[in-house]
Amino acid sequence: MKKFKFAVLIVLAFCAAGVFAQVENRDVPYTKVLFKLIEGYFNHEIDSREKAETLYVEAIESCPESYDEYMRETHLSRCDYYFGMYIMETYDLTQLEHALDDTSKEFVDPVEQNRRIKAEATKYFDSSIEHAKIAMNLRGENSPDAMTIYTQALSANCTARTVGYVLANGLKIAQYAKKALKVDPKNATACFSSAAQSVYAPGIFGNATKGRKKMLEFIADETLVKEKFDHFNFTCAVAYTYYRQNKFEEAKVWYKKCQDIFPENYAIKDLISKCDAKLNK
Repeated sequence: MKKFKFAVLIVLAFCAAGVFAQVENRDVPYTKVLFKLIEGYFNHEIDSREKAETLYVEAIESCPESYDEYMRETHLSRCDYYFGMYIMETYDLTQLEHALDDTSKEFVDPVEQNRRIKAEATKYFDSSIEHAKIAMNLRGENSPDAMTIYTQALSANCTARTVGYVLANGLKIAQYAKKALKVDPKNATACFSSAAQSVYAPGIFGNATKGRKKMLEFIADETLVKEKFDHFNFTCAVAYTYYRQNKFEEAKVWYKKCQDIFPENYAIKDLISKCDAKLNK
């Protein structure tokens, strides 16, 4: 289960009104400021809690006045999710061989430290879920981006909460991703959530070969609405399917491709080192 949680944790054009997206017809486009928070998280450019909090507040305030209530709630859900992910990355999963950043220095006992970090992160994941639920209630089935961020927040909570929470909520991730795809079949983030179980679920619940096939299809599909982090998540998923099958040469090749997208991501650096260690045995 710990390996599964670690894997999930890794797992992700300019328009008017200060909005960033690859295409104009996205359900709820990302604002430039929110995208700065997202990219900072993925590429580990946020070097202090203070900087992270500043970006988080600025991202919230960047919501365009033109957004209706549905779009605003979806935007707020994304802000909470990514700030929660920033907090969660300081959680020591033992597989990562890096120093925890300054947000953890106040704690001495690692067990207590991890408990507090997860507890804080889940507050933001819970808030993200609530904002997404409000958005979904406003539009019903016609709420693909709200349903998508809902799946992301649920997935994140599954990495931070108990096995009981995973059992109660884990299946909702693919269910809501598929609902989103019925309305918006080109939503790359929803595509990822719909197939992530095959890649990352442990034991008989996963299927690395099936998951890799789907992720490769998503990578090749140029019609999907993909943000930079979508490319990263697809690529990282392919790499992990090889890693879990002990195909470390292939895994390293794909983790290197992840570095082409976010070169400073320390989780990817760590996994490349692990591939090298396995290959040099």
